[in-house]
Amino acid sequence: MKARRYAVLTATILVLAAAEVAAAAETVATAVYAKVDPGYKRVKAKDGSYKPEYYALSNGGLIEGTTSDATVDRVSYRDVAKIVIPLLDQQNYYYAKTKEQAKLLLVLNWGSTLAINGAHRDAALASAQEAAQDFQRTQRDLAEAMATRQKAGEPPSYPGEDRVATTSTGMGRSIQFGSNEEVAVTQAAVSVENSFLNSQVNDRVRDELNTKNAQVLGYMDELADSNDIRRFAGGGDRYNDLITEVEESRYYIVISAYDFPELVKTQKKKLLWQTRVSVRSPGNTFDDSVAAMMRSAAKYFGRDSGKLVRGEETKGTVELGELKYLGEAKEVNQPPAKEEK
Repeated sequence: MKARRYAVLTATILVLAAAEVAAAAETVATAVYAKVDPGYKRVKAKDGSYKPEYYALSNGGLIEGTTSDATVDRVSYRDVAKIVIPLLDQQNYYYAKTKEQAKLLLVLNWGSTLAINGAHRDAALASAQEAAQDFQRTQRDLAEAMATRQKAGEPPSYPGEDRVATTSTGMGRSIQFGSNEEVAVTQAAVSVENSFLNSQVNDRVRDELNTKNAQVLGYMDELADSNDIRRFAGGGDRYNDLITEVEESRYYIVISAYDFPELVKTQKKKLLWQTRVSVRSPGNTFDDSVAAMMRSAAKYFGRDSGKLVRGEETKGTVELGELKYLGEAKEVNQPPAKEEK
């Protein structure tokens, strides 16, 4: 009996230990990009640490051209502020007690990028392929009909010309005088032209959305750096991998630091530094990932990352309770923010 109890107790301990390991190992893959204005310099104290800087905090809402889902909507500005304020403290950025004390205005934006409609793109491509095949088929039908008529002694309508070629390029007889085969070729040629025009429109929309997403996520420099001869000379799939990520929906957080005295004085926004962090939307939820995203971003508050930095961050547990007084930075309903170039 003792041996059995011991075995049950040991099994229970092993199960609990395995559960703890699994919980501890639960991570999310983050991508961080941070940029600092050349004119912004942090001052260091004698001990090598950065001297304190004080900020006001603001809710920037969704960036224009992005969206949200239920997991994004569950997280309020106060929730995000509660997570980011202690992380800013660790970097010697402190919440200002008065407007006069604040030297920075930190604006928080978060949401989800829009994904390319892959089904629509695939359908357009399939339609273009079908139109091209139909065009080739009707060209063959016309050629066969012309050969049959020639054997039967029917005189050609266009002496010395190839009726198949002239019809397929739109130079055949008008539709009221053309044969069924000629009309079919003409219509098939129009279908091919329309399908390719449609594909061009889809590609343009795709490129515009990719550009917007890359700006929001901080992928522009990385894409530009990998879009060279290496793509075609065995340099790997770096560019294609980045495009795949950009076209996939991703949760993002952007922390933008503006010169607060300059803003108060001139009403103009002078961007001093900006940190962007994102994770894949598929397989993740924003409310479960926001703390890990902020921890990854915090390493680059006020610092230049130099490139897109990838990492694994533990999700951990976040207690979203009461928040300390935030002064004048209240949550308000704002229209989507326009992205800073």
